[in-house]
Amino acid sequence: MKESFRRYYFPLGKLIFLIGLWGYHLLSSNESLLKDAVSSFVFSLFMLLSVVLELTKSRKIEIGMLIGEGILSVAGVFLFPVVGLINLLFVIFDICGAFNFSIFVYLLGYVVLIPFVKITDRFDVGFGMVTLLLFMYCQEKLVISKFREDIEHEEHVQSELKTDMEYQSRSHKEELRKSNLKYENEILKERNRISQALHDRLGHSINGSIYQLEAAKLLVDKKPEVAQDTIQAVIDELRTSMDEIRMILRAEKPEKRKMVILTLQELCSECETKYGIATELSIKDDNGTITDAIFEVILDNTSEAVTNALKYSKCRRIKIDILAMNEVVRCTIQDDGVGCRGLEDGMGITGMKNRVRSLGGSIDFETEMGFKINMIFPIIKEG
Repeated sequence: MKESFRRYYFPLGKLIFLIGLWGYHLLSSNESLLKDAVSSFVFSLFMLLSVVLELTKSRKIEIGMLIGEGILSVAGVFLFPVVGLINLLFVIFDICGAFNFSIFVYLLGYVVLIPFVKITDRFDVGFGMVTLLLFMYCQEKLVISKFREDIEHEEHVQSELKTDMEYQSRSHKEELRKSNLKYENEILKERNRISQALHDRLGHSINGSIYQLEAAKLLVDKKPEVAQDTIQAVIDELRTSMDEIRMILRAEKPEKRKMVILTLQELCSECETKYGIATELSIKDDNGTITDAIFEVILDNTSEAVTNALKYSKCRRIKIDILAMNEVVRCTIQDDGVGCRGLEDGMGITGMKNRVRSLGGSIDFETEMGFKINMIFPIIKEG
């Protein structure tokens, strides 16, 4: 059923009913032409008000239409009693519908039967007409209108849910962007520290070596022994400088955990921007107990899991949880895709298992509700 038909079928039904009623009255009327013209004008106004009443959404206009209907139906009773009484019946039902009265109030429409029977002496016709209209109104006002309100409410709720999801998605992306910037800034700071350390510790030494080599170049013909001693001193100094470089790089190299976290953040960002998959990353390691080796295995297995999800799962969301507890580290990677009935140990799955077991951990898979990977790593404490 199209939306336009759902909206207009009841006003159209009322209009057809009223037009048929008025046509029957004109065909069976013995009144003068002038009276029929006046009554037709009044009845046309009544039909207009009755239809507009069903189409308007303004409460003030609705009440105005009801008052107009009441006045015209009373006037119609004096001009053409039978049709006027039917119009009065419409007014009673319209009032019940406008104010959401219960079905028992609609039964007041049968009161119109009393004058109708006195005028026409046809109880069966009057009863059938009142019952038909009562059925039409109860179906529209009590059943279909309630169903339409429920649908509109559901659509409103879905719209709000969609808006909320879009807001959460934007918030999540913004948090992801800020987190990426945070880790990138930390890496840049460490690089700057390395550069500064190299400059501070080695700049003077290298510059001194250059000056000595230039001096040795001038003395190589006149005083070869002095030049040879100078060159040897430069060699020793440069060898010492190389040892210092190794020490600086060993001491100042970026932490593995920071590099892994940055890579995981970039992986999540790529899933959202390129593939439209909402990705959530949660890392809880307050005491820094997760070792570099565990982080490295988590990164490799997460990359493998995300790649498989993009290929096979048809998922819309991926969640990665990394939690450090007292004795173990738990990592869970889960998507909301189609899952699979049977899991075959291909190269990817076998590689994931081998990496986890190389650290003494365990891994299992759940494939019924999406695809879920659970990894447990023991924490090896010093001493």
